Amino acid sequence: MPLVHFKELMEDAEKRNYAVGYFESWNLESLMAVADAAEAKSSPVIIGISGIDFPNFEKELKNILGVYSSLLREIGNKMAVPVCTIFNECPYFALVIKAIDEKFGIVMYTNEKIPIKDLISKVKEIARKAHKKNISIEGEIEAPLGLEYEVTDIPESYRLRYTHLKKAISFIEKTGVDSLSVNIGQAHIKGDIKTHLDLTLLKKLKENISIPLVLHGASSIHHEDITEAIKIGIRKINVGRELKQSYFRAIRNSCIDTESDFNPYKVIGSGTDKDILNISRIALQKTVENLMVLFGSAYKA
Repeated sequence: MPLVHFKELMEDAEKRNYAVGYFESWNLESLMAVADAAEAKSSPVIIGISGIDFPNFEKELKNILGVYSSLLREIGNKMAVPVCTIFNECPYFALVIKAIDEKFGIVMYTNEKIPIKDLISKVKEIARKAHKKNISIEGEIEAPLGLEYEVTDIPESYRLRYTHLKKAISFIEKTGVDSLSVNIGQAHIKGDIKTHLDLTLLKKLKENISIPLVLHGASSIHHEDITEAIKIGIRKINVGRELKQSYFRAIRNSCIDTESDFNPYKVIGSGTDKDILNISRIALQKTVENLMVLFGSAYKA
């Protein structure tokens, strides 16, 4: 079916009380794993790439944004479930504008290194340009801890970074964003540490904010808290680290199990049970399927 508008996804999620997952992809295998999971579980889905990692200036190989946008649209249009595309969490204003020109369904600019006044100004300008092309924009004031550096624990002072209601309402009114990423205790934590959410704060935000609320950093949240957050009103959930862990572990274990005199035509690109790329793709698909069940989006297409 053709790609659907973000607003349409959110309206159905609100009506039937579930969350749509954005499952980050980074190559063709990871993208197809997400697509296969969505069709296997008959789930609405958001597919896309990271605006943080994509333009990483430390990369030895450079990416072309238009190629990824075209690939996402081509796959999304051929899927049998509702799909929207996203260029997620990018701190580079010009690149977000380019993502609008490249027809991503959702764009997101976030930059904690600039004053809030400048952030509002840039987000407002992006929203104006995006809305002219019927593209949605996601906003964020306080990003979850751990995006730019590794964290293994959460300091008590972290509560000061939680989303403030009045500040959030003002941000939405001044920028015109279509959804808001909220910080209610989640963080991008290295390892398998899990955090609990401030569900009381989430209730307060939901009661006073009319646009869809988004939860980033789901990999580090206790599953029971995710379930409760969806009941309260979280409508979009971002997942990244858990997906890459699943994918990498499958590749690593497959390489360990591969005999030293391997046949290269079998272990790369054959599509058989000996193909390490195939094995990792299937492992990732199963991870995404399980998350779709957790988010309540399975069988909602």
